[in-house]
Amino acid sequence: MLKVVLFLLCLCLFAPAYAQETTEAPEPERDAPVHLMQVFVQRGDPDRLQFIDVQTGEVTSVEVNGERFTLFGRAVMYYDPAVNRVMLATPDGRTRNHPFIQPLPSTRRVDWVVSPDGTQVAWTLTAVQADGQLVTQTQIAGIDGSNPEEVLVDDPRPGIRALPVALSADHTTLYMDYQPDGIGDVTPFRQYAGLFALDLKSGETTMLPGEPGCFCGAGFGAGLLLRLSLAENLSGFDVMVRTLGSETSKRIPAVGRANYTQAGGLILSSDSTQAIYALAQVSDFGGPNQFVSTVFVHVDLIEGVQTVLTQPISNFIEPLMWTEDDSAVIVTSGDPFVNGTWKIDLESGRVNRLANANYLGMIR
Repeated sequence: MLKVVLFLLCLCLFAPAYAQETTEAPEPERDAPVHLMQVFVQRGDPDRLQFIDVQTGEVTSVEVNGERFTLFGRAVMYYDPAVNRVMLATPDGRTRNHPFIQPLPSTRRVDWVVSPDGTQVAWTLTAVQADGQLVTQTQIAGIDGSNPEEVLVDDPRPGIRALPVALSADHTTLYMDYQPDGIGDVTPFRQYAGLFALDLKSGETTMLPGEPGCFCGAGFGAGLLLRLSLAENLSGFDVMVRTLGSETSKRIPAVGRANYTQAGGLILSSDSTQAIYALAQVSDFGGPNQFVSTVFVHVDLIEGVQTVLTQPISNFIEPLMWTEDDSAVIVTSGDPFVNGTWKIDLESGRVNRLANANYLGMIR
């Protein structure tokens, strides 16, 4: 209970900043009371989802076995590998099967992405054929399951699946990635191999500028694709800034951190003038002598400069969202054995711990 009290003391201070940046839920019924709920996950055995009512301070905990926790309307969506089901957990403490996104008997992998405004969801079901090749089926629907549509069936590929990455703000384009199957599960940060755009009206697919690229991180903003590219001298990552729909691009040189060869969690600010990502040095990854040193890098897209913001942190920590009018960033642990939420102040580079669990966002 002490940890919950600490969450409330810290997080009520910045709840308004989150409310404008997280997934919007469908409109409540007329005259129904509206409660903002902060949502956390504390990973362990089992995992524990915590719904904290901002107005009353009431906390509801739900024990689950899951991965890839995602805000989904008024619930949290996750995959339970023990039962091979996509699940929903709600603030009343209940869990249930997702009503329309589920693996089939032939499915090897199910992945999903929710639109920025929280009104649509796209998902892929990847199946393995008798010859070992993979086929990916992509569908899209409203968050309530309305207007379901199959938008792409990918050709059989040896060891390659298609992965949904982001839905455009105007709901016309689904950005996806051709990715070697299984490799994403053994990398410290989410990486992309061959990004492409799927036109949801015509069904046409187009490789994005510069793709396929290195197996590196990426981020999308308003009309922009930011792509990380490992520097030739292994001293960090250049940032390629590409304007979608045109051939214009520019390269922002790396920060010059020797042997920092892992990076990810790239997110753009609301006005797409700046970005931030995690840059890490890793040795003996997953082994008994694993060593991790992570710094956060700020990217000024106007001046074309990268700057190291923080002192090294001995863990995998990655950005979650911008807050406080894009003057600070909320970051969470990417290590399944470490829980926590922190805030980075851009001006000072100071990292302050906010909670002992991983923040997921706000629902109502």
